[in-house]
Formats: sequence, C-alpha cells, structure tokens
Amino acid sequence: MYHDEIGFDTMTLTSPLDSAHPTCAVDSLEQGLSGRLLGLVMASDLFAARSWSPRQWQEGVALETCWPGAAIRFCGERLDQDDLDAFLGCLLLAFRGQAKGSARFSLRDLARLIHPKARRFDARRLERSLWRLASARIDIEDAAGCYVIQVRLLNTLLCDRAAGICALDVSPRMLAAFDDAARLERLLAARAPLGNDGFARWLAAFLSSGPAALRLDFGALRRLSGLSRQPMAAFRLRAVAVLQDFLDLGAIAAIESAGPDRLIVSRPAARGEEPACLLLS
Repeated sequence: MYHDEIGFDTMTLTSPLDSAHPTCAVDSLEQGLSGRLLGLVMASDLFAARSWSPRQWQEGVALETCWPGAAIRFCGERLDQDDLDAFLGCLLLAFRGQAKGSARFSLRDLARLIHPKARRFDARRLERSLWRLASARIDIEDAAGCYVIQVRLLNTLLCDRAAGICALDVSPRMLAAFDDAARLERLLAARAPLGNDGFARWLAAFLSSGPAALRLDFGALRRLSGLSRQPMAAFRLRAVAVLQDFLDLGAIAAIESAGPDRLIVSRPAARGEEPACLLLS
C-alpha cells in the first residue's frame, strides 16, 4: 500500500534539535540520531556522485540533505563515491575488529574488500582517501542557532607507509548508524560491479538505506546526488537508465510512474521490514 496522500522526506530526517523545552534538547538529539546520520551519509551530496578536481580544501560548504530545519556545512576536501567505498570498508573492518569501532588492516586488504575482483590497486590513492575521511568535519546547526552538532567520520587514523598498514577508530555514532556488518557486506557487493559510474553507485547506496518503497522526484535526486549542474533532461535519462539496470539485475522489484518527474521505486523488503513508502521531494 502506498501512502500517496502524505509526503515525507526520505529517512524521516526531522531535526533532533527541535524541542519545546531547552532542557530536553539532549534527549531529543539522542532519539533517532543514528537514522539521521545514516541519511546524512547516504541521502545527501556529502559523498557526491561526481568526482572533484582539483581536490581543494573547502570550509563551511553547505550540503544538500534531507535533514530539514538545520544548516549542515562541510569542512575538508570534498568527498566522492571512491571515498564512500573506503568509508564503508573501514566501517566493515571496524565491525569485524576485536575492539568494536577500531580496525587494523593493510591497504591491500581494504582494497580487496572494496573491489574483490580488482587485479591492481593504487595504495597512495586509497591512503589519500582515508586522510580525507579523517579530516572531514560536518557541522549541523538548528535554524534558531541555539544548538550545534559536530560530526566526524573517523576519530583517529594512523598509516604506516613503509608496512602499508593502517589503524583507525570509527566514530561510534557512525558505527551505530550502519547497524551491522551484514548490511555493509551487501552494500559493498552491490556497488562493486558498478565500476566508475558515480551516480549508479550513489543511487545504490541511497536505495539500500531507505524504506522498501520510495516515491522519487528527479529534481530532488539531482540535488541530493550533487549533480545539480547537469541539465534536467540529461539527468532524467540517466536516472531512468540506471533504475532500469537495477530492475534488470533484480536490485529493485518495480518502477511505477507517479506523475511528472516522479517514480515509485520498490525493492524487495527484508525480513521484518515494513514496506512503507516515503516521498523524496
């Protein structure tokens, strides 16, 4: 059943800073923060579907997100889908580590985790991605300017270049947002065959983190994926082609028209999952 009468933002990312009583702000922040952080990573242009060149340091860049009622700004070198692969790999290794949230690994092992069938990898390129993740900072401020959250993707990073080994600590908040290792394994496996298609990889991550059914607006997809400079006609064709590929592969179950520039996309619901339909607009 599709709830077309009611419009929601994907991930239901209401601001955790909204509170009638200032003394309850911390409590409201704690409730549902993991889901909001998952949406911040997967349903925004934090890890854009485009490549950035050159990689210049940027301070206070506004992010396009589904988190209403808050200004979200990024500091660091802008991140792309290669960086998201590295981050997902770090999260998976942190889940598997002896001390939860910490991981020690070789760059070669991380590369094989991300692209199991790749014959070669660029160690320095992967290390630079890790340093971008470690230096990234996201500042979230409510509309009234009363409260601020600062989010880090990685808390610490050590790289032994001579041995090709790294050790890191993942933000516990981010680790909680991604639930479990099996979810990350499935996502990495789904993204690996997509090659260098940044938008296909972004959309695969987005669909995996949302509900079983989404009513999508092409304008919102273009904005959130970081492809707002692409003409809408070209973006529409690209999005439909990628969704059709996902349908052929069985990654999604159905695509239905929902009006001009809108589609309802459904994927097989996981066991115990409610097949809710949320609106992305």
